[in-house]
Amino acid sequence: MVISEEWMSYREDDVGKAQTVRDYVLNDLWWDKVAYILRFIGPIYEMLRVADTDALILHKVYEMWDSMVENVKKEIYRHEGKGRL
Repeated sequence: MVISEEWMSYREDDVGKAQTVRDYVLNDLWWDKVAYILRFIGPIYEMLRVADTDALILHKVYEMWDSMVENVKKEIYRHEGKGRL
């Protein structure tokens, strides 16, 4: 959208904000950060989805906890370029 001709009509309200949005949308580094955040919170989100029920699943939460923490750590270490601790 930010590279289309219609973007000019949206820009008229606040040119500074429109330019900032365009810069972010077209910035590969920003998208890399967004992808990292999504990979980082993915395991947390999945565990919360399983836990969001009225059923008795505390045993599943305990089982999933270690896996979730391990997956989050793995993503952090991969992102920071470190090996396993």
